[in-house]
Amino acid sequence: MKLNLRQAPIWLEAQRPLAQWYSSALGQSILDELESRLSEQLVGIFGYQGMQIGQFDPERDFLASTGIHRRLLLDAPGMPADIHADVLHLPIASDTMKVVIFFHTLDFCSNPHQALREADRVLTEDGQLIVIGFNPISVFGLRHLLSAWSKKAPWNGRFYFRQRIKDWLSVLNYRVMYSEAMYIRPPINSERILSRLRKVERLQPWLGGLGGLYVLQARKQTIPMTMTRLQWRKKRTGLTVGSLASISERSRANDTHEKKGNR
Repeated sequence: MKLNLRQAPIWLEAQRPLAQWYSSALGQSILDELESRLSEQLVGIFGYQGMQIGQFDPERDFLASTGIHRRLLLDAPGMPADIHADVLHLPIASDTMKVVIFFHTLDFCSNPHQALREADRVLTEDGQLIVIGFNPISVFGLRHLLSAWSKKAPWNGRFYFRQRIKDWLSVLNYRVMYSEAMYIRPPINSERILSRLRKVERLQPWLGGLGGLYVLQARKQTIPMTMTRLQWRKKRTGLTVGSLASISERSRANDTHEKKGNR
């Protein structure tokens, strides 16, 4: 299948090149920052099962800081994982996962909407979805544009704006709890230079939106939209069950009074 420049590669084929890229000095530096960030952000998640989709360093477990009893890893065939499958067709029972982590899943997926629907299917009613991706509003995004003709990972992926991911999640009735970009340092594959530039991360409070990667955390909401609309209508009209009952009682009392007057 011939791909255009704006289309992400097939997820199954992208996993091994991404793993090789993350084994570089730049990739390991990013993983260090990402692991530290997630260990703080996910500490409040508890449940029986959780799953990370995509793993580019077998020594790291992004779910380690959670209170998840059974932590599963899903990846493409040939990669070290508990489950080998395609993200577009998860061999997982519905409503069984408390948390699902998408690690560059949408960046390198030919059908991101289907991937999100599969994650929604396997998550429990109050499950959480963690999306990690490359930020187009960053030096990484600029490198992505300049390397548009390259077929090398990770620059051959599709870098989505966070707002677009949020819009997709809102359609599935998810509430975004946390959204932040990270890793301000440029994509330079030199351990020495990256180490020297580590102080740049102190600018996070001011330049955080320009980080090369983003982390987005969203919770699945189970309240039907029809109920939300019904409650909104009640508030707008100012009518409650009690007020409707009192109106009905006054109406019956007026009818009785009129009948007595006619007599």
